[in-house]
Order: sequence, then C-alpha cells, then structure tokens
Amino acid sequence: MRLRLLGEDDLETLGGFFAAPHVARWWHQDAAPEAVAAEYGPLLRGEDPTVVLLALVEDRPVGLAQWYRWDDNPNERDGYGIPAGTVGIDYLIGHPHDCDRGLGTALVAAVLAATPPLPVWVTPEAANEPSRRVLEKNGFALMAVKQCQVESPFPEGPTALYRLAR
Repeated sequence: MRLRLLGEDDLETLGGFFAAPHVARWWHQDAAPEAVAAEYGPLLRGEDPTVVLLALVEDRPVGLAQWYRWDDNPNERDGYGIPAGTVGIDYLIGHPHDCDRGLGTALVAAVLAATPPLPVWVTPEAANEPSRRVLEKNGFALMAVKQCQVESPFPEGPTALYRLAR
C-alpha cells in the first residue's frame, strides 16, 4: 500500500467513497461534489493542518487516511478527555469489494508510519466493529467507551477511545 497527499483531482474519487453505504454509515460526509469540495478544499489549500492521504494499491485508489494533532482541535480533544501532545487518525476503505482483505489494517499501519512518533488516540463509534478490529490488529488498546462531552457534528452515541502508546 502506498499513500500520497490528496489532490484536487481526487475529490471525485472521495465523493464516490463517501457515497458507498459501508462508508456513509460511519464517516457522515455528504458525498455531493460541492460538499466534498467545501470540506476538503481548505485542507488542499493548507488552511487546515490536517494531513489527508489517498491510499493506493497498484496505483488504484482504495481508501483515505488523515492525521492531525489533537491540540489543533482542543474542544474535541477535551470533550473526549484525550491528553495534549497526541495525534489522531481517521481512515476508510472506499469500495466494499476491498473490505475484509486486510487493507484497513495495512492502511492504518501506513498512516501510523507517516505520523510523528507521538501517542495516537482514535475515536471510532463504539458500534463500528470493523474499525475497532483494525485498530486492535495495529496494537491499539481500548481505553474507554463513552460519550463525547462537547457538541459534535457526528451522530450521538458512544465512542470507543483507543490509544497507541509510542
């Protein structure tokens, strides 16, 4: 698996990923082209410090990963009770036929290799068992299952807090 920075030409691919039911269930991103451009345009222009990466297998886009410093999102960091000086990641496999083939596990390993060597905290929805299995295969430990204590754009429900100490 290879990761490269997301580019303007990748937004249509991203919209396709977000429209897939197995992604939409957990990612909560409008797949309409204008919504994808509005969300990811600032990232592409460097207006947001989140690093967004397209995952490729043999030059075929298979997923998305992004990493950020939790300190850049202090309201959410504090709402989850995540310590300062840590990194967060998000990830998805875009096509159903690429699921259950080990690509999610490889994607998380690849994005971890691209992040600073700081502790990593990840907050999948507690009901997202596939994501939780991927984290556990990559050495993450479940720290808690709880509600975020701040207003969030994501659906209400318990969140699983995972940590990778490094």
